[in-house]
Amino acid sequence: MATQSQIGQTYNYMDEFFRATYGQHADCTAAMYNGTHSQTLEEAQHAKHQYILTQLGIAAGHRVLDVGCGWGPVLHSLRQHGAEGVGITLSTRQAEACRKNGLNAHIADWKYIDPSSLGTFDGIVSVGAFEHFCSKEEFLEGKQAEIYKRFFTFCHSLLRPGGRFYLQTMTWGRNAPSVAEISLRAKKASNGYIVALAEKFYPGSWLPRDESQITESARACFNVVASNSGRLDYMQTIKHWNQRLKVTTSNSVALFSTLRYFLIDRNLRFKLMSLVRGCQYKCFEREIMDHRRVVLEKIDSSGS
Repeated sequence: MATQSQIGQTYNYMDEFFRATYGQHADCTAAMYNGTHSQTLEEAQHAKHQYILTQLGIAAGHRVLDVGCGWGPVLHSLRQHGAEGVGITLSTRQAEACRKNGLNAHIADWKYIDPSSLGTFDGIVSVGAFEHFCSKEEFLEGKQAEIYKRFFTFCHSLLRPGGRFYLQTMTWGRNAPSVAEISLRAKKASNGYIVALAEKFYPGSWLPRDESQITESARACFNVVASNSGRLDYMQTIKHWNQRLKVTTSNSVALFSTLRYFLIDRNLRFKLMSLVRGCQYKCFEREIMDHRRVVLEKIDSSGS
């Protein structure tokens, strides 16, 4: 799994710039355009949040855990809905930003949390965090399925009977390169090179094979009640992000603050190359990666 240090390297250094560019509750995950690209980025992100609340059946007064809460976009929507959101993240800057905005966020790793310390939840959300739960090294050691099963067991233990879990994650696509092909020494336009650059942006992370691996890992704990692909939506989201990745008066100071990371992060230039060259967009366009939105419902202890 990506360590707290690796997550910090990815998200902390862009904290101020992302919030200045995308808002205090910056949602840096795929939006939901519902078949039309006429929506603004904000409208599509709002549509996603409403989809999550509806699929989970969240009502005022309900309690929801957000695993990998980021800068709190889902927590913010839950608060507006009258529900209580509890977020956990490995990024210190994200947790600080959430707290400054009055959101309940904690720096914590689900692998080391005692579930009994959190209480019971009416729903669980994890948007864009699942892809960080298994590292490349753990994958090569054959630990990926075990890690996923542990995560679903953790979530199952926290949900009330009949509670639902919304999972949004990138997966490998049908044109994913083999491990041996992924290298910065590969041809610059090759799938292997593009993924190698993307790896620098997301250190310590390895994607699930496909949706079937997710559902197989969850089978003992959850039934799948809804599933759809967000690959095209992610491509549209990235287009909207790119339109805003411009230096303005409001974000220039924040951008300047990232320069110090050149002194402490030897991979920062590769991360910036990944952004500038649109590696993530190319991964979706070429179907190197897919993107899944899965709604799961808790199976009771008897398995019925």
